[in-house]
Amino acid sequence: MSEIEINVTNPKLRKTLERFKQRILENEIYEAHQTLRTIANRNVRTKSYNDAIDLLYHAAQILLKSSQPATGSDLTSYLIEIYNDASIKVSIESKSKLIQLISLFNSKEPTLKQVGIEAINWSIKFGDYKFGEPDLHHILGLKFLENNELVYEAERNLILGTNESFKPYVDLLWDWYLEDSNSNNISLYIQRIVLNYLSVENFKNAKEGLSILLQKFINKENSSINYEIIKQSNEDVFIFQDLKLLNFLQLLLFTIQSKDLQNYNRLIAHYNEDIQPINDNLQLIGEIYFGIKVQKQQSIFDMMGSLLK
Repeated sequence: MSEIEINVTNPKLRKTLERFKQRILENEIYEAHQTLRTIANRNVRTKSYNDAIDLLYHAAQILLKSSQPATGSDLTSYLIEIYNDASIKVSIESKSKLIQLISLFNSKEPTLKQVGIEAINWSIKFGDYKFGEPDLHHILGLKFLENNELVYEAERNLILGTNESFKPYVDLLWDWYLEDSNSNNISLYIQRIVLNYLSVENFKNAKEGLSILLQKFINKENSSINYEIIKQSNEDVFIFQDLKLLNFLQLLLFTIQSKDLQNYNRLIAHYNEDIQPINDNLQLIGEIYFGIKVQKQQSIFDMMGSLLK
């Protein structure tokens, strides 16, 4: 713990944190945690938010680096609560504190997922990104990747992360494919990267992700697959004899790129039987890229609910 630098200008806060650090060294975890929380509460009541933030940030680091994840997580959550109460905007400084704390969590800590949700919700409310701060998504995605039970959480965060999140996501999907005994299931993994990125309006990553995974697949399975190459807008499209969904995904990207609604409707009609499982995703994509409004059918329960309001 000696490597934890207490970098605060307020001498009173510094003294409090030094005392807190010493009590943790003496294994007085509960007492130190409760005392620190009481002092932070006092700062919040007097609207001394910066002091409360400094106090909680440094104390949470001390706890997390001292293998005290539960109390470290509690103070991290309290820090996010203050961010919300004080309407702290997402900035390099405010998000860096959370990134640093999240990086100190053990990936198997049960509270990590909830802390991640709280951090993202704050960044949606006080930041510039409707899906939440990409840097926070990135660190959470990498952290969740370390825990096999949270790989789907990792996927969700990597999709919404930074440019650096793209490669870990591609690698994750390729690893899933390699673990699959059916080589024809490559379509399912490419489907994930294409539809997920299209759904968050990231066409570039959807196209690049398909290209990388498709080339990996061809390189690996070349001797056992049948396909022909056709030219579409001066680019290669690999048409497979037995992989209709994969053919559709390639043509879908070209159709979106062309912004041709008629071609889109023809494509959907042609592959109608093959794309039934992803129909909901395609309705969203049709709305995003072609302005197709889908009339949602009300169930009897929906109608009853509206009548009983």
